[in-house]
Amino acid sequence: MAEQKTVLADAVYERLKARIMDQIYPPRERLNIDALAIDLAVSPTPVREALARLSAERLVTFEAFKGYRVSPLLTPTQVADLMHARRLLEVDAARLAARRIRVPDLIMVEKLLQQILDESASVEVGSWSHGYRQFNQLDKQFHETIVGAAGNQFLLDAYRSLNVHIELGRFYRVFREMDQQQTCVEHAAIVQALRDHDVEQAATAVESHLRATEARVFRLIEKYPHLDSANGAGQ
Repeated sequence: MAEQKTVLADAVYERLKARIMDQIYPPRERLNIDALAIDLAVSPTPVREALARLSAERLVTFEAFKGYRVSPLLTPTQVADLMHARRLLEVDAARLAARRIRVPDLIMVEKLLQQILDESASVEVGSWSHGYRQFNQLDKQFHETIVGAAGNQFLLDAYRSLNVHIELGRFYRVFREMDQQQTCVEHAAIVQALRDHDVEQAATAVESHLRATEARVFRLIEKYPHLDSANGAGQ
């Protein structure tokens, strides 16, 4: 019985998350637990549990006596600040990883790179549920494996706390415009530097990849200024 409840709660969480990522529930929209339960044909309990998980991921916000809302997208300034923090952590982690990376971690990043390449070649990305969710998860594992290979748990915990892949993933509502192939080229350069134990090249490859990622997000913000018109994205 407990296992069935867990499965149901997970399913409700995934459905709500997909709707938020695809902006079926747009930024700032109020989320009523009873209405969601009726819509999903479940009791309020798994909805409440799912919203608590989504709150921990910063996809929804909660206010006492007001309830839940979908979180606004990051403003352009916040995106720039997030990517700045990400570069501070990941570039240094790449330097450490190039020195310290062990064979199992190197095998893992190579495996993830191949999975990302395969995903890009075989899946036509159309939405969070149809293509991008898997790509996003593989990309997250790829970067976390490299940061983890630095051998500093505090660094890894700090990186995970940024929730980078969900925060930036919300901008890819127009998923077909993602340049997955270019991302793979950038990832391959990182893997080669790690394989060569080239400290400075690893740092350069990660820095270049993160700046290119930031540029891709800003192009989307500029092209689609109404991704979150309420918070002024694109202004």
